[in-house]
Amino acid sequence: MGRAVGLMTAGLGTYMSFKMWDEFATANMEIFGASWGVIIATVVFLIYQSNKNERAYEASFGQLVPKSVSKGQMEADNPQPLLFIAGLYLFIIVIFEILLNAI
Repeated sequence: MGRAVGLMTAGLGTYMSFKMWDEFATANMEIFGASWGVIIATVVFLIYQSNKNERAYEASFGQLVPKSVSKGQMEADNPQPLLFIAGLYLFIIVIFEILLNAI
């Protein structure tokens, strides 16, 4: 069950990243032209990704889980509402598409 929620979260994050990146690139191309828009968007993306990777690396040091508690036991004690999470993610995608006038 945890793997399904993780995959749905990864899919939603990827979808939102691609949509926002597309909007950013389109806005750049309208203002600066196609070639400058691609250059600016690429540089901004590289800076963003570098900062994101540094934060994730630094945050990974504090995630030590005690050996007495296993991940499987934690998931068994607290089952995740899979249908609620899937519905919420679908709702987010539909609202995002409506806001972008794609639907």
